[in-house]
Amino acid sequence: MRISVERGADRRPARGRRAGAFLLAGILAAACAAPAPKAEDAGKGSGAGSPARDARRAEVRFPDGRTFEAEIADTPARWEQGYMFRREVGDRDAMIFIFPEPELHSFWMKNTLVPLDMIWLDDEVTVIHIQPKARPCKSDPCPGYGPPRKSRYVLEVKSGVAAQEGLKIGDRLQISFPQAG
Repeated sequence: MRISVERGADRRPARGRRAGAFLLAGILAAACAAPAPKAEDAGKGSGAGSPARDARRAEVRFPDGRTFEAEIADTPARWEQGYMFRREVGDRDAMIFIFPEPELHSFWMKNTLVPLDMIWLDDEVTVIHIQPKARPCKSDPCPGYGPPRKSRYVLEVKSGVAAQEGLKIGDRLQISFPQAG
């Protein structure tokens, strides 16, 4: 295959372009040969590159004062990944999904290995819906869960936490997000 650069963008001699093309091909081949991360390793939370280590964090405070350390899911990639393939969720762990606009955000438990409580919150961080004890789903079709009205945030915590904390519709949570910088 021959690659040419048009519009005079590369005026190096052909020999220089050919060497550059070989170098680029070598880099791409090395990148493709690197082993892909395994799904079963995603939940281990150790080492650089793991979802738990790379995520920014927020503090979520329930009405009774109990706090949770929440991974922030604020990009399409993080929304899609969520708690998938994680083997455990700690008693004070959480994930807060932040969406740019209030919508009817529905969730499912495909490839999620642990049961979760899902808590939908409006713009004022008021609880509008709770899905307790959402069970893992191993094969399609997986049930979907969602609120009766638009939400801006969804908080996922270990299964049973919402009941244990006495959380109910209308309760207001406090979320401390990290400062941008």
